Amino acid sequence: MLVYGKQVAKEIAKAKIKPKRIWVKKNLYEFAKRHFPNSEIRIVHPNVISKLSGSEDHQGIAILVDIKYKTLKDFFSTKKIKNFVVFLDGVQDVGNIGNIIRITEFFGGDAVIISSEKSPDITPAMIKSSSGSFFHIDVIKEKRKSVLGELKKMTKIYCFDVRGERDIFTTKFEFPATLCFGSEDEGVSSETLEFSDEVIKIPGFGKTESLNVASSVAIAVSFAIFSHHYNQGNLSLSSYPKIQPSQGFSEKWED
Repeated sequence: MLVYGKQVAKEIAKAKIKPKRIWVKKNLYEFAKRHFPNSEIRIVHPNVISKLSGSEDHQGIAILVDIKYKTLKDFFSTKKIKNFVVFLDGVQDVGNIGNIIRITEFFGGDAVIISSEKSPDITPAMIKSSSGSFFHIDVIKEKRKSVLGELKKMTKIYCFDVRGERDIFTTKFEFPATLCFGSEDEGVSSETLEFSDEVIKIPGFGKTESLNVASSVAIAVSFAIFSHHYNQGNLSLSSYPKIQPSQGFSEKWED
């Protein structure tokens, strides 16, 4: 697959992946040579890179690399779930998926798992939206029923949905965990909800009806990490600003 962008290039180099070929505009040759000293690098006009990549957002560099989704078997052959995985149920927008990959990797997630039902193929736009984080985390594609059946054996499964029985601020999160999110139109599927230990909502206090799914993931992941470590006695609330319960937070964690 042909991917593009300077940050994506840096992350490919950081992941120690050797590209098959690289195209750069003239003033990025030294940049490419520094990051990929043993790869074939061609200096071309930016218009050539635009044509190759199908985008004007290439920043003067395009890279040909092997990319594919992994399977759960691939993951468990070398790793285990230590913290959390994010499961995307029917999320189709590649920009959102890329952002979610970036968020999950940033917060130390073990993998992003995408249900094979209604899911897109990997695209250069997905890689670009992830800012290259795709190369630092396992991105898995599996049928929801089989993967959730396996995850149920080893993690607590939390589904984030407007139909949630309780809100995120009164939930005690336990790790390792699977955090499930659905599409903005349909939410989490009924099949996924059957595997859930808890269905949780992120309450809003303004006039906007809903959040972008990537924004929801960022809120949910950061709060789940905080909740887990706080309940383990690893964090203190004393360093955080006081927020009144009327703003949506509880003064105490509720069972």
